[in-house]
Amino acid sequence: MNKLLTIIFLINSLRIIPANSGDDLSRLEWILGEWVADNGANVTTESWEKVSPKTFEGEGITRSVSGDEIRNYESLRLVEMSGETFYIAKVTHNEFPTSFKLVEQNDSTAVFENLTHDFPTRIEYRLLSADSISVRVSGGDKFFTIEFERKNRD
Repeated sequence: MNKLLTIIFLINSLRIIPANSGDDLSRLEWILGEWVADNGANVTTESWEKVSPKTFEGEGITRSVSGDEIRNYESLRLVEMSGETFYIAKVTHNEFPTSFKLVEQNDSTAVFENLTHDFPTRIEYRLLSADSISVRVSGGDKFFTIEFERKNRD
């Protein structure tokens, strides 16, 4: 009987439990779609699409209102790998992409950090309503926040 209980205990202890238990991309689907922010001088758009259950791809573009000049472009990815979730940004002025690890998540917030990066070290996405999100980009004493509205809804 003791051997049977030991075997049952061992089998139960070997069950696979997701390493990211509860902190997966399905809880971030509110970020999908097209978002726009207009501060009068610049228009920033951010768009996200789900390419697989473990990968979202996006891009962020800031253009001047006058002349439609691109001021900033970044390629974005949210990926689950090795049991963790990462935000990966490739900006035009850096040779290589920079990754930020998901350190906090609930149904309306996702916080990513890379404390070794110069700026930013922290990126926080917050769902304010079904059609509004804010993104706070910070590091050290510097920060900025962009308030986005959903561009169009499917």
